[in-house]
Amino acid sequence: MIPSFRPCLGSFSTFVVLLLTFSQLFTPSLADGYGMLGAGKWLYKPVCGHTCRRLIYNNPLLCDGDNATTHVHRRHLHGATNPPECFLKDAAFLRTMALCLAKACPRDNIPNSVIEEYWEGHLATGSVGDWSLHPIMSYQEALMHAQQDVEEIGEGNVPYAIEGEPLNVTSFVRDEDLVQYHNAQTWFERLERDHGRNGIAVAVSGVFIPILLSLFRFLPIHPLWYSRLVAILEKPLVGHRHRSPMVANLGIMPTRGQTLYIAYLVLTQIFLAIFPLVFLFPNSIAPTRQKHFFVLIGNRTGALAMADFVALFLFSSRNNILLWITNWSHSTFLLLHRWIGYCLIFQVSIHSAIYLAVYYADHATESQQPYWIWGVVGTLAFVVLWPASILPVRQKAYEIFLISHQILAALGLIATFFHIYELFTYNWGYEIWVYIGGAIWFLDRFLRLLRMVATGYRTAVVTTVDPDSEYLKVEIDGIVAHGHVYLYFPTLTWRVWENHPYSVLSTFTSATHSSKAAAIEGHGDPEKTSSSGSSSELSSSSAPGRPKITILLRPMNGLTRVLATRLGQQKLLSIPVIVEGPYHANPAIRNLASCSTLLCIAGGVGITPVIPIIKSFEGVKTRLAWGVRTEWLLRAVDDEIKDLVKRGARVETKISGDANGRFNVGDIVREELLQSEDEGDLGVVVCGPNGMADEVRMVIAELGPKAKRGVVFIDEAFSW
Repeated sequence: MIPSFRPCLGSFSTFVVLLLTFSQLFTPSLADGYGMLGAGKWLYKPVCGHTCRRLIYNNPLLCDGDNATTHVHRRHLHGATNPPECFLKDAAFLRTMALCLAKACPRDNIPNSVIEEYWEGHLATGSVGDWSLHPIMSYQEALMHAQQDVEEIGEGNVPYAIEGEPLNVTSFVRDEDLVQYHNAQTWFERLERDHGRNGIAVAVSGVFIPILLSLFRFLPIHPLWYSRLVAILEKPLVGHRHRSPMVANLGIMPTRGQTLYIAYLVLTQIFLAIFPLVFLFPNSIAPTRQKHFFVLIGNRTGALAMADFVALFLFSSRNNILLWITNWSHSTFLLLHRWIGYCLIFQVSIHSAIYLAVYYADHATESQQPYWIWGVVGTLAFVVLWPASILPVRQKAYEIFLISHQILAALGLIATFFHIYELFTYNWGYEIWVYIGGAIWFLDRFLRLLRMVATGYRTAVVTTVDPDSEYLKVEIDGIVAHGHVYLYFPTLTWRVWENHPYSVLSTFTSATHSSKAAAIEGHGDPEKTSSSGSSSELSSSSAPGRPKITILLRPMNGLTRVLATRLGQQKLLSIPVIVEGPYHANPAIRNLASCSTLLCIAGGVGITPVIPIIKSFEGVKTRLAWGVRTEWLLRAVDDEIKDLVKRGARVETKISGDANGRFNVGDIVREELLQSEDEGDLGVVVCGPNGMADEVRMVIAELGPKAKRGVVFIDEAFSW
């Protein structure tokens, strides 16, 4: 694939998502306005009109109609006893409605033009306007007839409408009823507007805060204070582990920098779930402060949970455009993806628990409704996602985690859509969040498919590197790739969808071995651990001059173990493979361009990303310290190491089984960082075991804030 085409895929995905979003915001639907409540749609306009109708629409009318045509909604339209056509032709209703409007709307300074527009489109349907249903008389005509009725019988003899009682004659509405219903409509519309705006704030800030935080790297000159600040932020929040799991495998401890975003995320979710907190009494919907609070929190947590779909699906996608915009690593976005998921689960749980309490007395009836059933399905799907995705599950049952994660996420998204549809159909725009989340998910899969089509259906040649098959070498002809690729082996198991990322080092484009530098991924998760190189002892059978990628991997559990078993005692295995890629998981490697010295520390197959990084910054003073478990791995990349030495790199290797076979990585970093004769920034790249990477990180966090030279730290790792 053409290298310049890769960022275009991400830009294209963002363009399509934005296009879909704006198409939804500006596409008319059944309800008033465009978009969603709080951003283009309104619930009660004018409030006085909806208040008057709410006061009398439940009164039985002397009218026969087809009840089958009635479609109302319990939460917003409150369920009517009269068919819509009765509201258009019943004289008592029309005249009583006109008198109420003439009394209530002047208090809100509503002009007659707005009243007449409401009259023409909302009498039959309430909140959802339908201008195809016309009343038999205009507002002015109904008001004139009503005033004539009042004059005829005398104002003191006009009866008052009582909710639920038959409405047979022109009637007044009581002031106390008007006030509490008007307050209720005003309050509820304010809540729904705030739900929409708070949801937009969560979605937009969740995506753009990383962009804003990353803008610091565009300062004209990176001063020493900036490097010292970054060193402080790279330290784990608590303790000395970041790549290594916390005690009892509870999870990954975020760095201080990552914690800033996580803290903003959590505090924003809590704050916007509560505020603005509005109380308005007397109130027919929520007569007590407790009911006010329940309705507000119950509805808003549901809205915020849906707004979380945007960042949740974007951060988890392989084609995340924010990778290129922010320079943050894919592992960082996966960590943030998990925290957004925690927030979503929290919001969904609160939403469901509150409405279970609110409708507890009516549970037997409500639980049979489709909206309730779909709500339960969605809640369970999201809640079960958490225990099914914790770190021990990901480590011990990675393949099960992958498929269950996708199924539960898709089920939660689908259930959310039908939950909204059964409640509101397409009236209020809540479904837009589902569209955006689903669009990101499907678009990411579509772009993955494009990458697979671009590379095509290939044959992988698998050989063993050592007698014990501790390492395997995979060569795929006809592909030029830089970075890492995802490999599918469709004939290896019945689970044809399984794929894992593997690092790419060598790409043969001519008869001469030419290594292409790339950002590499695949060292945090055992199943993704890989290396790549050329070896005279394991030379390819491919014809010289043909493009070919080479991967060196260490079989663990799962797909690579099945591959090793299939290879068995054979010296060579040819197997069909589908290649998806290439990808770059850590765009921050580009920051090494500002460094005058490069220190690379690798452990085992962690040499994979280090070699191309060194070659891509040729001419920079470079030191490589590489510790391995076996001499076979040294031989596998012997040509690459010799090439580095020819380029002027200082290379040190140790085998862990030998005496003094382990590097003291802390001392190495201290030595380079405290070199007084060197000027310019020091680039430190580490790739290897979790403990080694954490040790390097802690040394930089300790010395970086006090160092006289800047430090660019790259922890080249990938983990789920």
